[in-house]
Formats: sequence, C-alpha cells, structure tokens
Amino acid sequence: MKTIKVTGVLATMFFISGLWSLPAMALSGKEILEKVDANEYGAKDTVAVTSMELQDKDGTISKRKLKIYQKGTDKRLIKFLEPADVKGMAFLDAGDDKMYLYLPAMHKIRRIAGHVKNDNFAGTDFSFEDLSSERFSDRMLVNGMSEDAEHYILDVKAKPGKETQYGKLVLHVRKADFMFDKMEFFDKSGKKWKVLRRRDFRKVGKYMQSYWSEIEDLMKKHKTRTMLESIECDTGLKDRFFSKRQLKR
Repeated sequence: MKTIKVTGVLATMFFISGLWSLPAMALSGKEILEKVDANEYGAKDTVAVTSMELQDKDGTISKRKLKIYQKGTDKRLIKFLEPADVKGMAFLDAGDDKMYLYLPAMHKIRRIAGHVKNDNFAGTDFSFEDLSSERFSDRMLVNGMSEDAEHYILDVKAKPGKETQYGKLVLHVRKADFMFDKMEFFDKSGKKWKVLRRRDFRKVGKYMQSYWSEIEDLMKKHKTRTMLESIECDTGLKDRFFSKRQLKR
C-alpha cells in the first residue's frame, strides 16, 4: 500500500509549532497535513531496530525482529533479523515507485509490480503500499476535517493518478505536536478495513518518535504490533546505500 506508511513502524520526526495562541481550526487541512509530513520526515535519515508480534484471530503470537533504514521521503530498506525462517528477507523502496523484495531461500530479487502492491508484506498486516515512504501531502488530498479537544481529524483520499487500494484514510493528528496517533483505512466501498494506533511517543534528539504501534486488519481479525528497540537519526546514510545490491547483504 502506498501509505503505510505502516507504516509503520516505521517513521520519526518532531515539529515545533509556533501557533499555540491561534484559535482552533485556524489551520487548513492541507497545512495540517504538511505539518504531519514535517514530523514524519524531518530527519535526514533514521536507522532503527524493531521487534514485531503477529497475532492471529485465535490469539496465537509469532515474533520477529527487523532493522529499518530510511532516508528522506523516498528511500526505505527493511531487513529481517529473526527468526531463522525469515532471516535475510529484505524489502527496498528506492523511490520513483520502485519496490523490490529479496527472498534469501530463492537467492532472488523480485520487483514489486503494481498489481501485487496490495499484497501483505511477509505475513504482516502491512501491504507493500503501506510501506511506501511517500509524503502524505504528495499523494493525498484532504476531503474534510473536524476536531476534538486533542486532535485534528483529517479525511483524506488519494490524488488523481495515484494508485491505491483504499477509498480513504482518516488521520487523527495530535494538536500538541502534529504527530498522528491513529489512522483508519477504508476500502473503496466505504467499509472500515484496518486501524493503525500509535503510542509511547518519546523525543529522539530533536525529533519525536512513537515506540509502540499496532495495525489491525478488522476483516481478518489479525494484528501486527511493533516495538521500537533502538533508533538513531541523521546518521549520514548515502543514496547509494538504498540499492538492490544492499538487499543481499
């Protein structure tokens, strides 16, 4: 999915607003979405180690560990570290709609074609579209907005020409720091499909990061939880790091 930015899992930035004295709704939906982007993609790059739990409808849990490298808004590399049956599997979003998957058992790198981007990634509740690192404001339009005491609530849909499996997303953006702590995914018939929740926000240098998230597929009754173990920001990753060669290393 082109979101998910699961997602997930997987993004980290802090934005200091100078607008505390303005009345509610003083910002447009577009401006709020741009501030969310400033949070999510404020760091030049990030390197994080994350543990993951997959829970099926019967409550059975399987565990994984992965390392995530991200640079800016268009480059992301994910490598599985544990357990043995997925160790070495890797995913690359190289930008410009170029996504690749490395399967170590087959010693093969596979390009993720458009027709399979709706597929789930490695048994998680994130689709390949969700793993895209493209900015919200570059691919989404604000269709409507409301607010409660603590949140701006944005109803967003894909811009014309942007492929997506979703009819719309609803972002719950915290007024305090423009971080979203909830995202609802709806299919094209308008039925709620997935819910992503984030909590345990901590400051990492000059940025803010959620250390816990959970995405739930309401139809499959399946959940994927991620817990951040470590993170470094602005490490100096080069563009050339995000290559098909790096997938195999």
